[in-house]
Amino acid sequence: MHVLESGYLESDRPQGTPQPATTVELDRITRWAVYRRLQELEMGCDCGCDRTLTVAIHTPADALLLWSVVQTATQPKPALADHLERCWQHRSQR
Repeated sequence: MHVLESGYLESDRPQGTPQPATTVELDRITRWAVYRRLQELEMGCDCGCDRTLTVAIHTPADALLLWSVVQTATQPKPALADHLERCWQHRSQR
């Protein structure tokens, strides 16, 4: 995930209150997959034809959720399975 800039997202904001936004550069297919998933998760985001994805980030949890969705869309499945296995091993060692 490459973050291009942080700014303000104009849509879905209370009048007079800008939302912090992050612009993310992804290839066209991945961008739309991530956009659809973020909409399902009810995160504020905007994406148009041949434009970058802009996502409203309000909390650290929002940033983590964006990171997670992008990783799921961009990483090979074996790498994701390996990461999950390491997480389970780490948790069972506690």
